Amino acid sequence: MDYLEIEGKAQLERFGIPVNESILLTDDQVPDGIEYPCVLKGQILAGKRGKAGAVRVVKSKEELTEVKKIIEGISINGHTMEGVIACNFLPISEEYYLGMTLDVKNRAVIMLFTPFGGMDIEELAAAAPEKLLRFDCTEGFDAEAFRMAAAVFDLPAARMEQVADIARKLARACFALDATTIEINPLAVLEDGRLIAIDAKLVIDDNSLYRQGDYIILPRTEQEKTPQEAEAEAHDLTYVELDAKGDIGTMAGGAGIGMATMDTIRHYGGRVNNFLDLGGGVTAEKTYQAMCILLKNKSTDYVFVNVFGGINNCADMAEGIARAYTELGIRKPVVVKSRGFNQEQGWSIYEKLGFPQTKYGTTDEAVQTLLKVKEARQNEYIN
Repeated sequence: MDYLEIEGKAQLERFGIPVNESILLTDDQVPDGIEYPCVLKGQILAGKRGKAGAVRVVKSKEELTEVKKIIEGISINGHTMEGVIACNFLPISEEYYLGMTLDVKNRAVIMLFTPFGGMDIEELAAAAPEKLLRFDCTEGFDAEAFRMAAAVFDLPAARMEQVADIARKLARACFALDATTIEINPLAVLEDGRLIAIDAKLVIDDNSLYRQGDYIILPRTEQEKTPQEAEAEAHDLTYVELDAKGDIGTMAGGAGIGMATMDTIRHYGGRVNNFLDLGGGVTAEKTYQAMCILLKNKSTDYVFVNVFGGINNCADMAEGIARAYTELGIRKPVVVKSRGFNQEQGWSIYEKLGFPQTKYGTTDEAVQTLLKVKEARQNEYIN
């Protein structure tokens, strides 16, 4: 579950991490005690708020009222504002980044730190990875080892002690909250030398919410569903939009195999547009509806099917997929890995459609087949 900035900072504060004051603007009345200038920040479950105009400095009560209304009307990637907060304007001299996340590929919990922080941390990681420290916290946080690893940045000793202390508290928060991502960006260095978290991102594993508290401060508004999401919900399918620029649609026979599929595609350089899980009790009708959703999605050019017939019947799943492909007449390249009960019958159906298959190989091999199909198709366009 994703949390808003104001909610994430409340959790950081619980674990002793200094945060700047955030005053929630709940109605048209401006609360007393706000000092100007101050910073208004839209609360939304989407990134790039600053670039979208949802983070602004205001210098008066009148300007606050006007800008608040503007921010409330901003949407980002289909998400709307849940609220607006006012934060004190701080004299910042530097911005650091400090966060923790899961490294799925290496099955590790890692801490990321850089004194070259700011909004575009992803670009920094891609362009200058040597400026981003990756510190393994799978077995817990070792303050001394962290100091030694971060020595490459040559920070003043007193500053390094502050960073290490906040890093220790962040690690404690990460494990206690069952967080899959928890980050401070930026961790601001004030002109007087203090470090303070002025923004926070918190994502908690849905499977552990039963043992966590209710950390929601702002009730969520119902976000408008895409046509694909609405259709999937109507047919009891789990469908999640992931990357608007992704060109590969996926269909998986379970959440675990679905996540492994997405990770494998990303590992080999592909971009996944969506996650579609067939769930349990898969019938020919269910795979028919799932395939229709993927084929009709104009954002995807390729379809990757990765299913297993344990309780489910591979032949039934293939029948539904074939019916959708034949009826719609949308000829997107489809690559299939299907194994289990009645696999031979399923394979025969896919062969008649001309789908490349990985019958006895791994998901890695199936993904590599998909990317070869994609490369060959792109070369055809070029030639």
